[in-house]
Amino acid sequence: SLYSLTTSLGSLEFEDIRQHGHRYHGSERVLLPNDESEQDRLDLQHHILKMCLDGELTMTDIPASTQRIFDVGTGTGIWAIEMGDKYESAQITGVDLSPIQPTWVPPNVMFEIDDVTKPWLRTRGSMDFIHIRNMVGSIRDWKALFAEALEHLKPGGRIEVTDIRTRFDCADDSFEKRGKACKEWADTFHEIAMGMGMDFDPTPKVKGWLEEVGFENVLLESRVIPVGPWPKNRKLKTLGAYYLSHMLDGGMENYSMMLFTKGGWEATSVHALLGKVKAELKDPGMHTFTRA
Repeated sequence: SLYSLTTSLGSLEFEDIRQHGHRYHGSERVLLPNDESEQDRLDLQHHILKMCLDGELTMTDIPASTQRIFDVGTGTGIWAIEMGDKYESAQITGVDLSPIQPTWVPPNVMFEIDDVTKPWLRTRGSMDFIHIRNMVGSIRDWKALFAEALEHLKPGGRIEVTDIRTRFDCADDSFEKRGKACKEWADTFHEIAMGMGMDFDPTPKVKGWLEEVGFENVLLESRVIPVGPWPKNRKLKTLGAYYLSHMLDGGMENYSMMLFTKGGWEATSVHALLGKVKAELKDPGMHTFTRA
C-alpha cells in the first residue's frame, strides 16, 4: 500500500545541505549523510546485523500479542518493513529526521518524519516494543531518549538497543604492528566526537543507562564482527567480508568527513588518512574485529 507519512513542523525547519560530495540533514546535528551512499550502507548494515542474529530481526522474543512496534531512527525503513511482513497483526511505526523511506510498504507499516530527541507527542504507555538501532552519531543524551521510551512503553513492554561499535579490537598483535593509520583514525575520531558532546561508543554504558532510568531485567548481548574475511570459520569469514565491504564502500567516509572537518581537519587530509586506513583494513594479515 502507499505509506502514510506524517511530518512534524519542527522537522521542516531545515533543508538538506551538500558538503564533501554528500547530502546531510540541514540541522547538521546528525553527522552522517542521508544520501544514496548512506542508504546503501544502512541496508548493508541491516543485512550484517541479521547475519549476527542468524537471520532474525530482533534478539528480543516478540510475543504474538504484540500490537504496536516503534522503530526509532528507522533510516531507510528496511527493518520496519521486514517486521511488518513478519508480524502482520502489529502496527509498525518508523520515525526518522530524513524522508528516505520507500513509498510502497506493507499496510501495517507507516513512517513519520520527526525528531526523537525532543519530547514524543504520543500516547504514553501505548507501545509494546521499541527498537533503537544505529543511532550512534545522532544522539547526545541517551538517558533522556531511554527515559522517553520507558514512559511510552506499556507495562511489561520491551526495548532493544543495537549498535556496531566504532572501535577496533584485535585477535593478536597484528593491529599494533599493521594498524597505525587505523589507530590514528579511531583515536582522532573519538577525541573530536567527545569534544562535540557526541559519544560514538555508547554501547558499554547502555545497560547502566537503561537501568538508571528505570528499566528492569536488562540483558547485554555481544556479537563479534570481523573486519575482513580473515577468520577460518565460514560464517565469520562471510560476515567479515560483508563488513569490510561496508567499511570500504562508504562506511569510513560517511562516518568521517563531517566530523573530522568540524574538528578542524582539511578535507584533503581526511581523504589521505582514509586511504591509509582502507589499505590497512584490506591487509589479510591484520586480524581486526568489532562488536555489535
